[in-house]
Amino acid sequence: MKKDPSHKSQKGKSGSQERTQTTLDNLCEAACRILEQGDRSELTTQKVAEVSGYGVGTVYQYFSNKDELLETLAMRELDRMLGVAGRILASWNATPTAAIMNSRRLIAAMIEIIGERPRLGGILRTEMINAPEDSALGQGLQRYHRLIVGMASGAHPENSHRLQADSARFVLFRAISGTIQTAAVERPSLLRSREFEDEMVRLILGFLSYTLPEEGSSTVTSPV
Repeated sequence: MKKDPSHKSQKGKSGSQERTQTTLDNLCEAACRILEQGDRSELTTQKVAEVSGYGVGTVYQYFSNKDELLETLAMRELDRMLGVAGRILASWNATPTAAIMNSRRLIAAMIEIIGERPRLGGILRTEMINAPEDSALGQGLQRYHRLIVGMASGAHPENSHRLQADSARFVLFRAISGTIQTAAVERPSLLRSREFEDEMVRLILGFLSYTLPEEGSSTVTSPV
């Protein structure tokens, strides 16, 4: 029986796409290893070629320059961050009595996002922060922030109004991510301990439930 030539063509095309994806993944992983061991300034297309084992010409087939490579790495990291946050949200319990459990879920998500490769993640998150707000990277970061704020609101729904202000969202998000980032780099043994998780839960719930007195008043409202 005569073989269908279209079948062969589709199979060949699929194999080519798979090889292309594998090459892209290998180049990105080489770039990640360079960033983990150094900083942004040490990332060059020549060094990526050396670490990956591909020729410089192959690197330029995928990336026209270092900035394009960094943007690709940041987008891949952002996709991972959104995936982790989305998975946690899928099993979210929005009842007020689940505040502590939800806070632990939030911390677990952030530790998973930041703790795997903290030095690399820190560099790539800086790329995200510095991206124009109307760029794909900037818009993706805004989606991620909305997810995290949503999780923080779910952790303490009766006080979610505290996150209405942009300043409050900024402080809480930076407090959580900054503390986890520092622990991941400086105290990795502490990062995944119950003691660390407990203190992070206290940070979230305390921030959301503590009310400062109005200006001119000496009364402070705090949780009982």
